[in-house]
Amino acid sequence: MPLPQPAAVSPSFEPMLADIRRQPQVLAGLLARRDEIAAFAQNALTPDAGGRLYAFGSGDGWFASRAAFGGTGASGVSGLDFLLNTAPALGARDRAIGISMSGNVDRTLEAAEAALAAGASVSLLTNGMGGRIGALGLARFSLDIPDLAPFLCGTSSYVATLAVLAMAAQGNDWADELDALVGELPRFIEETHALFGGAAGLASCSGVRFLGVGTSVATADYGAAKCVEVTTVPAWSDDIEEFAHRQYWSMKRDEIVVLLPVDARSAAYADATAEALSHLDMQVVAIEPADAPVPEARHRITLPGHPRHAPLTQAVALQLFAYHLGIANGTDPNRRLHLKQDETRFSVSRRLTRRSLIGTGH
Repeated sequence: MPLPQPAAVSPSFEPMLADIRRQPQVLAGLLARRDEIAAFAQNALTPDAGGRLYAFGSGDGWFASRAAFGGTGASGVSGLDFLLNTAPALGARDRAIGISMSGNVDRTLEAAEAALAAGASVSLLTNGMGGRIGALGLARFSLDIPDLAPFLCGTSSYVATLAVLAMAAQGNDWADELDALVGELPRFIEETHALFGGAAGLASCSGVRFLGVGTSVATADYGAAKCVEVTTVPAWSDDIEEFAHRQYWSMKRDEIVVLLPVDARSAAYADATAEALSHLDMQVVAIEPADAPVPEARHRITLPGHPRHAPLTQAVALQLFAYHLGIANGTDPNRRLHLKQDETRFSVSRRLTRRSLIGTGH
């Protein structure tokens, strides 16, 4: 089934919301490519005896690899860390996959070149031809997700990246359970959309703290990144315990805390955090698997599907949270003009990460 792609973007079209809503269809499309993903994993991602699999990238790619690889023995590494510390120690037994939707992120390109120079086998997960990284001639898997609008915040591409990596690393069980989850996602998306759309306190929120444990620290990083991309509200991410030691004392009472437990054991610590913060009358949101309740949270969202898919379903909920926070913040998450209209800041962002695009407007 072809993915929806409007002929033109009208002022009334909401591309970020449309991108969130099409994710069940995107995932169904990837499930239809299960054999292709399995073959790619076998040929490009399976290390030789004594070797290891690494994924490297920046932003969403780094978050998704850490969330997808938990407990598998594979590692997700940031582009800079991989370039400086991992790539020089690689050898022919190792496999590495770069993750970049554009293929033009400077550090991811440099990391791929360093891994190749070290003798490792390197592949690419991208969306399209892979830009400058794709030009290296690597084995490539493309998500093939059409853009709904220019400069769109990464939503469906993140969930698709996570799904491909998890199917490659965790195998048929993960994919079989995803197949069952896809049918539940449209209802979950609309219910979560309505919940955050009617949530009081977003307009007056002065900051957001996303707190996870284990693999959900990567999901917390993703949540903070989405808020940075579509709002001007400060956002931070941390481990649930470490928040108490290094973020708590600077937190304001009109901030929102989002808790991301992954199982019953971590939910107990999330619940203790929610109970403690209730003494400050703070808004605490728990995005929880069904078997990991956080009853002390003021707002609770129960995730559909198997708990092992919490990295995916929590990400969908965080997309909708960021979307509605952006609307309340007046920054229009569907167009993100507050980023591009600050021409100096936008130019500096390209100097930081994509020097080849300076002056192009992209």
